[in-house]
Amino acid sequence: MIIASNAFLLIAAGLYLALGGVAGFATVNAVLLLLLGIYRYRWDRSRWSILLIAVSSLMLIINQFALFAIIILASLGIYYFRGRPNMPGLYRSAHRLMLNIRLDEQSWVLKSMSIWQAVGEIRMDMTVAVPEEQETIIILQGLVGDVDLTVPEDYGLHVEASVMVGQIGFRQTRDGGMMHRLSWRSPDYEEREYRLKLQLFYLVGDIKIRTV
Repeated sequence: MIIASNAFLLIAAGLYLALGGVAGFATVNAVLLLLLGIYRYRWDRSRWSILLIAVSSLMLIINQFALFAIIILASLGIYYFRGRPNMPGLYRSAHRLMLNIRLDEQSWVLKSMSIWQAVGEIRMDMTVAVPEEQETIIILQGLVGDVDLTVPEDYGLHVEASVMVGQIGFRQTRDGGMMHRLSWRSPDYEEREYRLKLQLFYLVGDIKIRTV
């Protein structure tokens, strides 16, 4: 066990030195702090974790402004290319640098939507929502996101979700790591009275989808 721990530390140190030599140690430190802040925020929602995320993000922008701008533009390009449901007039569209959406405490109208954010938190409880259409399409994209969705058990559900770094939880399963992807569709999707299609794409994300 001690040998395995020492080997892990040596590998981690080697990766740190290698990445630091390529991208710069300030950038690597900022990424590590950002991941630490996101991990801490998932557990206690403390102000310190929010401050850590903000500071590390600012460090990344300062040290790698060109790379950050490229990522922002590429993500926005993907959003505009594929982020609009094919239902003219029946969708909500928004793009924000910082976004916090909470629809989990009182009744609300469920309609197709497409949202992009650089950093944000989205919580939706569809069990207290009134669907406007038989099939609803929700597209959520961004750089850093914390997404928590609750879906009625009797809905037909089609999920396409991916994170480059982070976790995806679906029902009772939860997997994480690098380049993680989830694809799932109800066997009788087309026969259900109400259908929900979720498309979730984040660079760094913590995605949770529950059915009740």
